[in-house]
Amino acid sequence: MGVVYEAQDPAIGRTVAVKSIRIGEISDPRERQRIQDRIFREAQSAGVLSHPHIVTIYDIQEVDNIVYIFMEYIDGSTLEKLLLDETPPDKNLLLTLLRQTAAAIDFAHSKGIIHRDIKPANVMVRQDWTAKIADFGIAKTQSQSLTQTGLVVGTPNYMSPEQIQGKAVDGRADQFSLGVIAYEVLTGEKPFVADTLPTLLFKLVSEPAVPAVRLNPTLTPAIDAVLQKALSKDPAQRWESCSAFIAALEQQCGRHPRWTPQTRSQALNAATTIVPAPPVAPAPAAMPTPAPATPTPAAAPKAQPNRTPLFAAAGLAAALVLAIGLWQLTKGAGPAPVQETAPPASANIPTETKTSAEPVTPPPPKANDAPPTPKPTPVSPQPTSSTPAANLVAVSIRSTPPGAKILIDDGKVEPCTTPCNLELPAGRHVLLAQLEKYETANRIFMLPAEAQVNINLRRETGTVAVSSNPPGAQILVDGVEHPDKTPAILTLPTGRHKITVTLPGRGEKSRDVNVEDGAQLDYSVNFSGN
Repeated sequence: MGVVYEAQDPAIGRTVAVKSIRIGEISDPRERQRIQDRIFREAQSAGVLSHPHIVTIYDIQEVDNIVYIFMEYIDGSTLEKLLLDETPPDKNLLLTLLRQTAAAIDFAHSKGIIHRDIKPANVMVRQDWTAKIADFGIAKTQSQSLTQTGLVVGTPNYMSPEQIQGKAVDGRADQFSLGVIAYEVLTGEKPFVADTLPTLLFKLVSEPAVPAVRLNPTLTPAIDAVLQKALSKDPAQRWESCSAFIAALEQQCGRHPRWTPQTRSQALNAATTIVPAPPVAPAPAAMPTPAPATPTPAAAPKAQPNRTPLFAAAGLAAALVLAIGLWQLTKGAGPAPVQETAPPASANIPTETKTSAEPVTPPPPKANDAPPTPKPTPVSPQPTSSTPAANLVAVSIRSTPPGAKILIDDGKVEPCTTPCNLELPAGRHVLLAQLEKYETANRIFMLPAEAQVNINLRRETGTVAVSSNPPGAQILVDGVEHPDKTPAILTLPTGRHKITVTLPGRGEKSRDVNVEDGAQLDYSVNFSGN
């Protein structure tokens, strides 16, 4: 829509980015007014969002039909350009960028603002690998009614189904877009692609995403399940927040550390792989059921003795079935419900008539094998009596740093302080970890699969914009030299800090600042009078 310049703010000496948009060249007055409203809405939306991972908007002006937006200068690139590199960035850095982006999106949602155009081109990446979300030009303030018949805003590949359908959107629409980005970061490909726009929109609304494991074999079904949940067509089926989504993704990636991200070309050039089918667990349970019919092949040779090969195959199958049944009985771990229903069927007339034909079958030569029929009877009550105790699973919860207050399932379980051990029912649980001066962490875990839950808490941070006249002064934070010189934006933990600015031959000046979570402070030093 325009040109972006790197510029120097003469008032405080900091480097800024200036987006210039020539709205005067738009001939249609209604279109010109619409573009102007969108530009000013971008500034108003982003202006209330003071967060370390959101591009700061300083000012907006209109002169001679040219609108100028003055914003924070990002010395770096975009996530889109990083994904185009031949070699993917370090996987831990990629997860860090996703975590920072998720925190910024959730912060915007807490202020009632939905971005609606989250995509790699709008995720700026500084040289120190700090993510910054830009372009709130089509952001929607929840308190306003911005719907318009026939108007669809956003980038198609990253749009949520509800946006395409013109439905009301909330923060979960941004989560879907973030899910597309995460999918692309891990596999190198977008989950929904098509040659035409109508086909693409149809896939976004109606078709599930291709399993990520097919595009990147180093991933696991558990990682794919996290992605598929964020890409659900129904917003109610997605994660509670973007941070909860990325936290679950990081957890599963941590449980399978051998995964590697792929570039966009790797998935297309990779050889076709065959994904092995999962083992059929119910097979042993289904096998004993045809056991009553196994003696029938044994009687077949009497009527048709010329079918020796068929008899041999039938006998082998019967032997296999009976062997599996005997193994389950001796092990005592077979599925009780199937065995409990089988004995009555075999305990009737078939057991008496089969006794005479029993010696014909080689595997069970004993004719007194009728007693095994009551054996399942004492086995089946045992699992049912132990079921209540088996449903409680011991889980160990740890946090870094320790001392966090843990809330489980919205307070339905008595809180504990890390490190702690709990006994919880098997199934899905939602965990909330709270610690002063640290960001609240959300985690979803499944029992008994995840009996060890580890949480890394992040310090609450704010930013301090430090500038000097002339620029190029050294910055010290709490007496420690900072690598950047003025002008610079510092991301610091919440609390009180001492900022010192020194310039050779000009002296030094200090100031105590109180950094609050998500807030930005300005500290400008003028050495021209010295």
